[in-house]
Amino acid sequence: MVMVWCGQREQIVRLRRPSGHAAPSGAPRPFSDRDPYHRAGMDQIYLLIEVTATIFFVGAALAASRRGRLPFLELVSAAIFGILLEEGDQLLYGTYHYADEWVLVIDRAPVVIGLTWALIIAGAMRITDALGVRRRYAPFVDALLAISLDLAFDAIAIRMGLWTWRDVGASEGWFGVPWGNFYAWLFVTMGFSLLTRWLRDASARHPEREWLQLAVPIPAFVILSAAILPFALLKPLLDPAPGGGGVMFVLTLAAFAAIGARGVFGPDRDAPDGQGTAILDLRLAFFTRVAIHGFFLTGLFVMGVAFELPVLLIVAVALLAAELPLAALVRSRLRPRLTDAGAAAPEPEAESGRATALPSS
Repeated sequence: MVMVWCGQREQIVRLRRPSGHAAPSGAPRPFSDRDPYHRAGMDQIYLLIEVTATIFFVGAALAASRRGRLPFLELVSAAIFGILLEEGDQLLYGTYHYADEWVLVIDRAPVVIGLTWALIIAGAMRITDALGVRRRYAPFVDALLAISLDLAFDAIAIRMGLWTWRDVGASEGWFGVPWGNFYAWLFVTMGFSLLTRWLRDASARHPEREWLQLAVPIPAFVILSAAILPFALLKPLLDPAPGGGGVMFVLTLAAFAAIGARGVFGPDRDAPDGQGTAILDLRLAFFTRVAIHGFFLTGLFVMGVAFELPVLLIVAVALLAAELPLAALVRSRLRPRLTDAGAAAPEPEAESGRATALPSS
């Protein structure tokens, strides 16, 4: 979760009715007036999230280390960036805060959020590489892949009580999530991807530069801050309502989509690859995305909100379903490469009787 500074700090707008303002006896209460789901025993959910995400991250880190030093450093720096992002945003802007139930926290930032950022960004970069997107377009495609997750889960997460937005009511913005959050997500991913991909190419000729990857979170945060500035300046003029800025986000998203479409479907695609330098295994990249979708979609039903807010259900299901054609497109791009590799493989030597293994993708 990221934010955009949109005005003066005020009282925290929570998703439960303040004490002393109970609903009339027998009157049905809208969901926004109910206690957050985690107040009724969500502590185990926090532990489940932290343990599961940590297992995913450790597995990804072990796999990355087998590919080489740079993939491992990229994953670690993405986690550092996630923690820096959450801590810096809360310190500088204060537009949201995390629940107290998180177990492992660095000041204001739950460590698991940083690990999850790393998995999301690394997974997006792996999928983009597998699609054969050239470097000049890749950061935009990475950002689109990342935002497709947040659009599905952020409004559900606040209803689970995982974090709380300040100055935004449950019916404002995108069901309680400020539009500036989604705008910022685009530049979080784009900035990190842009710098990481540039350094990946630069260190191919100078391996000693790989260690500079650990410094990428700082300029990536600067890129985010610079991108937030025009949104923060224009929002009070164009859409001063709490959580507003939807038009600016949609226009920015459309620009990213146009550039991304050029990279994915344009005539100047590169060869689909990335296995050798990938931060994540391709299957793990997709599995992580489906697991995130599945967790929050399940939470939507468990909380009983799926049919109270059917738009959230429709969006969550649609974005989960979109993973299928995405996976099919990746598979179709990789298939010719695997076929060519198989055709080029040497025949097994008759005298040895041993077959030559095909390279993995």
